[in-house]
Amino acid sequence: MRLTQRPTLRGLSLSLALSTAGAHLAAGALTQGALMRAAHALTVDNIIGMHSAKLPPEAIVATIKSTGATFNLTKEDLKRLKDAGVPQAVIDAMSPTRSAPEPEPEPEPEPTPAVTQVNEEEQRRIQEAVEKEKARIREERVRQINAALAGYDAMITEGRFVEALKGFDQYMNSGEQSPEGLAKARFGLAEALFGLGLYANAMVVYEEILQTSPDENPVFERAFYRFRECVQMISYDGLPGALTEHYIGNFSPAFQDQYNYLLGKLFFSTDDSENARTYLEKIAPGGADYVRGQYILGLIAVKDAAPSPDSVDPAGLIKANRFFQAAITTAEASENLQDDLTRVVHLSYLSLARIAYKLGDDNPAAYDAALFYYRKVPTSSTHYVEALYESAWAHFLKGNVRRGMGIFHTLEGPDWEHHYLPDTHLLEAQVFLNLCRTELAKEAVARLKSKYLDLRAALSLYIETYEGSVYSAFVHKKLKNGVDLPRRLYLSVISHPDFFEAYSRVSKYSREVVQIQENQPSFGDDLTLKLLERARGLEESGLTLLSNELLKVLRDRDAELQRLEEQMTEMQIGIDQQEAERIEDEIAKGYKGNITQAAASSAASQESAGLLVGEKYLTWPFEGEFWADEINNYRSYLTSQCKEEE
Repeated sequence: MRLTQRPTLRGLSLSLALSTAGAHLAAGALTQGALMRAAHALTVDNIIGMHSAKLPPEAIVATIKSTGATFNLTKEDLKRLKDAGVPQAVIDAMSPTRSAPEPEPEPEPEPTPAVTQVNEEEQRRIQEAVEKEKARIREERVRQINAALAGYDAMITEGRFVEALKGFDQYMNSGEQSPEGLAKARFGLAEALFGLGLYANAMVVYEEILQTSPDENPVFERAFYRFRECVQMISYDGLPGALTEHYIGNFSPAFQDQYNYLLGKLFFSTDDSENARTYLEKIAPGGADYVRGQYILGLIAVKDAAPSPDSVDPAGLIKANRFFQAAITTAEASENLQDDLTRVVHLSYLSLARIAYKLGDDNPAAYDAALFYYRKVPTSSTHYVEALYESAWAHFLKGNVRRGMGIFHTLEGPDWEHHYLPDTHLLEAQVFLNLCRTELAKEAVARLKSKYLDLRAALSLYIETYEGSVYSAFVHKKLKNGVDLPRRLYLSVISHPDFFEAYSRVSKYSREVVQIQENQPSFGDDLTLKLLERARGLEESGLTLLSNELLKVLRDRDAELQRLEEQMTEMQIGIDQQEAERIEDEIAKGYKGNITQAAASSAASQESAGLLVGEKYLTWPFEGEFWADEINNYRSYLTSQCKEEE
């Protein structure tokens, strides 16, 4: 029994820029776009301000040259400069085309040491003044940027997500970004996307933010929490990337626990058990993710102890128990057990049962432990049918045939008719054969053949026909020549957890594409194209993974049916042999006249016994209802018809 990559996301580089329409700020009646352009362009007001601050003309000219600023002075600008007393040399530097050509400088005599010292001191003073003014301009620029971005943040708070999204996009597209504003704008963009429900696009932007070191990223922690929310809602198959290189020791213990859990989970999903263990073991007991981390560590321990059905280390399996026990104990001690942790508890009980079941190969007493843990999985759990089905096998292997058959009869009820459990009929046939109930064994084999094995031809044709377009055929029913999958197999595929997860992810990407298209009038053409490009890229990669997963599930079903065919053939040989022996025995008894009235009465009673579940596969006596606490107590009162050895 089985003990139970999306491609790395392409970098999302949405271009953002500030809107040219904005509020007046303290620096003057400038638009927001002009304020952003002030990063690289001095204004007439700046020049007048430097002159009023008593900066020498040489310092002002040096500032103009060092910033590469250019001016397109109007008559009004020239009048303002002259009225303020700005020297002509500065005005000429602002308008080089207006100034007369300077004559070639004449060679100067070698300065005396005293003159050189004076010039150096003057030059140093001018340079200091220039640097001071540049620092002031930078500070003013940061203030202006923060004020503009704060306006867009306010829009998010007010629920005006489309306006905020467009504002942040315009800012990042302006080419006027600063390290101070870029991180904030990128986070604001992601928040606007998240608010609009465009989680796929938002997830990629949050992921981009997390690639920057926390020391240089003021929104790192907030981006991480949002990224994790997105991952939980739409799933994520990427690699941790730069997240493993960050130092997070300065963050709170609670944050560190959640950070380590996410990295451990991502590594586990890519089959990197060693790195997964490294991060999961760092989660402190009592942390929000401790239960989940212990469960995954248990799965890693099981994988290490039983890499294949033929290679099992019993001692390693026993050691794995402690992780599942820790997950259960911690979760059940919690006052408010979350729904997702409840599921982890059920899975942990199921894992403990499967470990005990496997240990039963060498120690039959372990089957009792397996049955104890199987019954810990409640009827409300999504894993209840798995636990019930596997417990039936434990009963059989323990030697309690009646309990095992009672559960198998139960699973034939209407509440579980869509579950794919073909092994049930094969095991039935074996039990009937062991009890020399040849006719019942034949009926079990016939059920196996009609319900499952007869589907294999259609399944093989389906795989062959749609190998290159299986998603379209399976989901959109784009069929060729009417070749379709039988309903029983179809239901078994859509209920498979791997297929369900991949399909859910693609469905969310597809819905996001539709949502973006519907909002094109609000977003505008350029922004719509950017968002669609990202969402469609994720959708396409998800479709590729889904198609691969779908083919894998179908091929697994085909291989399973092939195995059952081979086992059924072996079973049929045993049935035929037993039938031949029975006929020979009846013939021999007939010649001797030994058919007694007691034997006839016994046979009749076996045929007409009215039992709770029935010793044969009779029509289910209930109408979709059952007593949940009785299911595990159903028994099949079969008796052996094998003749005693003399």
